[in-house]
Amino acid sequence: MKYISQKYEGFEFEFSAVNVFLGANGAGKSTFLNEIRQHFINQGQNNLVYVEGGRTIKINDTLQLSRQNFQQYDRLNQAKTQHENKRKSSLADRVFDALIVLDKQGQEEKTRHSDAVEEWIESGSIGDCPTRSQPPLDKMFEMFNEIFPLIELTFNTEERRLIANKNGVEYSPSQFSDGEKQVFSILADFIGLNEDHEIIIVDEPELNLHPELAERIWTLIENEYPEKIFIYASHSINFALRENVNAVYVLSDDADKITRVDSFEDLERVELSAFLGGLPGILSTNKVIVTEGHDKSYDSIFYRWLTEDNSIEIYPGGGCTDVIDIVGKSGLWSKISTKISLVGIIDSDYRSPEYLSNLENQGIIPLPFHEAESFLCIPEVIVAIGNRIGSQKKELTSSEVEDHIFSNLESSKLSIAAKRVFSKSKITLGVSLTKKVLAKSESTGQLIEELKGAAEEEVKKAIAICDVETLQSMLTEEITRIDSTINDRDITAALLLLPGKELLNKLAPKAGCRNGDDLMRSLKRNFKPSEFEILNQLQQSLLGAIGS
Repeated sequence: MKYISQKYEGFEFEFSAVNVFLGANGAGKSTFLNEIRQHFINQGQNNLVYVEGGRTIKINDTLQLSRQNFQQYDRLNQAKTQHENKRKSSLADRVFDALIVLDKQGQEEKTRHSDAVEEWIESGSIGDCPTRSQPPLDKMFEMFNEIFPLIELTFNTEERRLIANKNGVEYSPSQFSDGEKQVFSILADFIGLNEDHEIIIVDEPELNLHPELAERIWTLIENEYPEKIFIYASHSINFALRENVNAVYVLSDDADKITRVDSFEDLERVELSAFLGGLPGILSTNKVIVTEGHDKSYDSIFYRWLTEDNSIEIYPGGGCTDVIDIVGKSGLWSKISTKISLVGIIDSDYRSPEYLSNLENQGIIPLPFHEAESFLCIPEVIVAIGNRIGSQKKELTSSEVEDHIFSNLESSKLSIAAKRVFSKSKITLGVSLTKKVLAKSESTGQLIEELKGAAEEEVKKAIAICDVETLQSMLTEEITRIDSTINDRDITAALLLLPGKELLNKLAPKAGCRNGDDLMRSLKRNFKPSEFEILNQLQQSLLGAIGS
């Protein structure tokens, strides 16, 4: 089924059986669902079922009719009409209607079965005795028990009362948790679906429900009605990655940036999860700085302050290769709109200058220090913050900060040297043959010989890099470099060698701050990047690369 959206400038959506719309806050998911819903209503199609997300639902413990509603619900057809008229609006407002319909359908089936048995007896009991279909309420109770195995539901027909039983204790469904009420209401509403109900629209199916529970209830319903079209708007990546899902659309205010992802079976779940998790934020803007890691708390504050542009999205892409893939728009990331400008930032970490130089050729900016936190360890910066706060009895000096930095470098010299050697000696081994070689291999024996040669080359690489003398030479070289940095009191070199996050948390209290994040917030409140030369240089480099 195709749908052309007015909200998204005529963008054509093609709906499969199960469709999920993801998007950042403000991307317009709920507005879009309302547009679809209103479209079908205006078209006069009465086959739509709508479920709003997370609204508190009240459950009546009895299905007793009153003088006020008797005329509306006395007969099954009347009750069905009342229920159907509410299917395009709020689920919370039609739970009672749904339960009344299920109960009356059960009564009608009971009467039909009794009549059929009497007729069978009168005709001489020829053939099998007519069977009775499972009452709809019983089916609903059974499905509820599949989701909540400890809770059994029954209906007292004499008292017209719903009863829940958990571990031998009876209580009323009105005492359910919000999640249990949500599941109860959804099941009551959906047990009565028929072939006329073609489209199911659900806004934020995970609200009020544990993520696992949301996945279970909607997967159960989708399996029950495989011929229907389900359209969801959700924040949950896991909900979008369910096996039943056929298509995921990632929404953006800009129609040109809307991305569709399908054919999930060909993709690694980890890769797809990272992609879908990053897209909503990326598509919400035209400018993105992609960093390493998975936690953007510090980076988000630092880079927004540094660029002085809140419209820039700071996205933690994962590892170094992930950042390269995102910026290079390779693989899944090729689906990102060409309107979006991406800049990658890589920590120098323990990486070699040669490796970092190669990254620059791939459009990635390597930081001149170990990591982003290292910039706040610059003596000029930390002294300025400490003196501006003025909470210390004695003003902090650059000489004191330098002493702390070099003292830390001396005490962690062996550890840093070893980690730098580990980084240099890291290799990837794998036996492979070129297409040309494979094409020339005309027999099994010839192919085996080629594989042996390729394997021997890989072994030589491993032996060469893991040679004890080579490793010893590399370690000596790194220790000499660290000693030289300390003797020359080269702060730039020291901040390239020392892990910035760890160092910053040690230096922050000396400036009157609890930790590195606290120090960053003080920097943001009191200073601009232009007040520090090296930060101003990084700002200009970033803005130039991102096109601001």
